[in-house]
Amino acid sequence: MQGNTTYLRVGLIGAGEMGSGVGGWLAAHGVDMRTTLTGRSAASAERIARAGIGVVDDLAAIARSCTMVLSIVPPDQALGVAESFAAAYAGGTTAPLFIDCNAVAPETARRIAAVITAAGIRFVDAGIIGGTPREGSDGPHVYACGADVAEFEQLIAYGLTVRALDGPIGTASALKMCYGGLTKGITGIGSAMFACAEHSGVSEALEKEFSTSQPALYAWLTRQIPTMYPKAYRWDGEMREIAKFGSPEPGVPAMYNGLAERYAAIGVAQAKGNV
Repeated sequence: MQGNTTYLRVGLIGAGEMGSGVGGWLAAHGVDMRTTLTGRSAASAERIARAGIGVVDDLAAIARSCTMVLSIVPPDQALGVAESFAAAYAGGTTAPLFIDCNAVAPETARRIAAVITAAGIRFVDAGIIGGTPREGSDGPHVYACGADVAEFEQLIAYGLTVRALDGPIGTASALKMCYGGLTKGITGIGSAMFACAEHSGVSEALEKEFSTSQPALYAWLTRQIPTMYPKAYRWDGEMREIAKFGSPEPGVPAMYNGLAERYAAIGVAQAKGNV
């Protein structure tokens, strides 16, 4: 599907489910998408090929050829990716727009911005809320802020829902932290209590009570929990970013660091085939 005839070349760093999903959606709507598979797995290469995203040699090739670059990686890789991209761009003459779309705390977003802008590259702070793009949905919603956010909004014409926010760098990341803290926090608590009920022999009674006294929440959790398991290894890092973000509030860091440990354990069990 072609959505716009204006030529636009966008780089993608990250070949996971969300990265390839967003990149593939933009490619299908007329954007010339580019990524590098250096150091990536065969599964990543397959996702990128299926998404119709072009492959270049390295980050330097992305920095030289793309007007915008989307970073969509696990939270614990976001700063390192920015440092690598800044080094790859060194000496460049046409500054691309680097959009950090990762689930990181505002403090981390500002550190990333400092690395990127010190290299002479322009920066937008963004947060993705929702699943990968699909027909019949206006999601995901990509909230963004920064001096050059209007340039990022060009992607609206190519099928991406971009919502600009007023405020300094870190504003979009703060919204992502709050939203993810709610949705992934509730999912983690629900999975823990259903597991505890199973261990205690009260699973059937809990499900019967919860489905009748809390039908909406029960329906939501029974949809969310099964789809969480393959993603738990990524949510570990996001919970730690939320813990950092919530440090001014008593108890919040401990709560979300605890959820990070739970998601890390689920990720390990998933990798071993025990979930």
